[in-house]
Amino acid sequence: MKYIIVKHILILQFFYIFFLSACESEVFAPSYQVELPQIPEAWRDILGSPRWLLVWISPAGTKKTLEVEENQSPAIQVLEEWTNPVIAYPFWTTRNIPPDIMRPAGALFPFDLEGDQIRLTWRGGIDATLYLELAAQGSETNRYPYYFNWIRFRELLESNDINETLRQDPWSADWKAIALKTARSGFDRRRIVPLPRTDMLIPVQHKGFWISTSPFAEPLYQEAGTDLSLQVCEKIDIHLSSAGILHYTKNAWILMPWERHKPPPFISKLFARTTVSRFPHQLQVTSHLLPSSFPLKQFTLPQSH
Repeated sequence: MKYIIVKHILILQFFYIFFLSACESEVFAPSYQVELPQIPEAWRDILGSPRWLLVWISPAGTKKTLEVEENQSPAIQVLEEWTNPVIAYPFWTTRNIPPDIMRPAGALFPFDLEGDQIRLTWRGGIDATLYLELAAQGSETNRYPYYFNWIRFRELLESNDINETLRQDPWSADWKAIALKTARSGFDRRRIVPLPRTDMLIPVQHKGFWISTSPFAEPLYQEAGTDLSLQVCEKIDIHLSSAGILHYTKNAWILMPWERHKPPPFISKLFARTTVSRFPHQLQVTSHLLPSSFPLKQFTLPQSH
């Protein structure tokens, strides 16, 4: 009887120690307030006030998500050993606009840490997106985003070495393609160029402003009785107005009025349950987030010292 009691005590001690080890990283990790940016006024005029989907990596290496109301400043705990992203996607349930339609804001920890605040910016959304795209390719190329020279990259985007169009609107580049080439053969600033575009007239009937999915793009005004003039490329772009949401490429376009607009099925699964498991020096990530951020990939984290 005594042996059984001692055995049970040892088993309980084992599970207690295991539980403490699993929770220790988050229990003792500091918390940081997240400061979200204001959306462009043109967005607010057409879409109203957004909610935000905040995505980050916890001290335990698990992906965390949180829906945040506008003007809230939630406290989060982040993985501190290495550079890692915090990204926030605005969305509008009243307009059926899910996350990842409008471009995100973001930050890189610890570069955007000010005291106990992580300040997310629209420029930081570029960094965070490129980080995720590089992470998606890293397991196949051994080039990982935490080794990337983010300080130099930020300086480059602000310099005259970069095309003026891209400096004004960094989302005019194809960051997925840039990340893929960078992961395969290293960084080359000559790849940081806007997508080639041509002028196109789209015969939609509207009088008023159109907004882009990029927070850097100026709204376009369309006069009554005129066609909408846009610069188009091979990839699908989106403009929005009080008339609805316009999807277009150089070959086709479709305008969905708001009363009929519903996100397509694959969009509704953007933020399905995501699993991230922490193994020794590894991060396993599974997600439905489009276009390619955190797909089913695995990349190795650096050894801690």
